[in-house]
Amino acid sequence: MKESEIRPKALLQEYLRLAEIDSRQLDVTKFVKIACPACFSDNCQLHITKNNYKYDLCHDCGTLFCNPRPDGEVLDRFYDSAESSKFWSNEFFPHVAEPRREKLFKPKANRIFNIFSEKGFFPRNICDVGSGYGIFLEELKKNFEKAELYGIEPSPEMAKISNEKGIITLNASAESSAEWSHRFDLVISSEVIEHVFSPEQFVISIHRLVKSGGYALLTGLGYEGFDILTLQERSNSIFPPHHINFLSIEGFEKLFKKVGFSEVEIITPGELDIDIVLGSGLVTEFTRLISKRGDKTIAEFQDFLRRNKLSSHTWVIAKL
Repeated sequence: MKESEIRPKALLQEYLRLAEIDSRQLDVTKFVKIACPACFSDNCQLHITKNNYKYDLCHDCGTLFCNPRPDGEVLDRFYDSAESSKFWSNEFFPHVAEPRREKLFKPKANRIFNIFSEKGFFPRNICDVGSGYGIFLEELKKNFEKAELYGIEPSPEMAKISNEKGIITLNASAESSAEWSHRFDLVISSEVIEHVFSPEQFVISIHRLVKSGGYALLTGLGYEGFDILTLQERSNSIFPPHHINFLSIEGFEKLFKKVGFSEVEIITPGELDIDIVLGSGLVTEFTRLISKRGDKTIAEFQDFLRRNKLSSHTWVIAKL
C-alpha cells in the first residue's frame, strides 16, 4: 500500500491548507496548560512548534502533546464548524471511501478477527466509537457474522447514513454515551484519540462501554513511529488543532492500566512509515541509500518497524 492510495496528494494538501487557516481562528485566551495526557507527569519540555502551536515532550513516558491546547468546548465548536472538518466530511472522505474500504478497512477487519479468534473470543456485540458512515462496521460484519453491530458517531449527517444502513448508531461523542454503559463485548475506536482534549476521559468512556471480561481495541497515531520521529514538525500527521496527542508505547500502557483495564497489549502494524518519509521531500543519506537499495529493502525495513513497535500506526488491545 502507498500513502497516495488512501491520501491523494492534492486532497491532502488542500485539507492541510484549510486546517492551517482554521487553526488561526481559535481564541488563544481559551487555551489551557496540561500535564502529560498519558502519564500525568509535569516533567515535560517544549519540543517542536507547528503553525504557532507548541508541542511538549514528556521526559517520563515519551509522549508528545500540544500544550497549551484549546479547551474541550473550543475543540467541540471547532470540529462542528471548521472548514477543514467540512472538507474532510464532504470532499476528502467520500473521494477515498472505497479505496480505504479495500486498502484499510477490509484488512483491518480481517486482522481484528484473527486476533480475537486466536484468543478464543467471539463477541456477540461490537461498538465502533467514531463510526462515521459505517463502512468499517460493514466490513467487520463479514467476519463477525453473528455479532450485533453498533456505532457511536458525533456527526449527525454521518450517524443518519449509518442508521439508514441498519447499524444502530448513537449520535453522540464517546464521552457523552453513558446510556450505553457496560453494554458491549468489544469496543473499537479508530484514529480518534489523537483528536480529543483529554485522552484520559476518552479512554474512561471506552472503558465504561465495555462489559466485564470484554475487550477494547483502540488504534491511533503514536509518537514513536519512524515517520513521525524522522520528520518531526515536517510530518503531515502533526497538524493542530486536529492532531494534538501522540502517545508513546509506554504512555498508552500507563493510561489504559490507570483507567482500569487489566491486560494491555500494544502492536504497531503500520505499512506506510518509510513510504511517508520517502515521499516527504526530506533528503538524507539514509533516505538516499534505502531508496537506492530498492523495493525489497524498503519492504524489509517496514517489516522491521512493524515487528519492533516502531511504526506510528498503533493498536492497543485491552481487556476489562
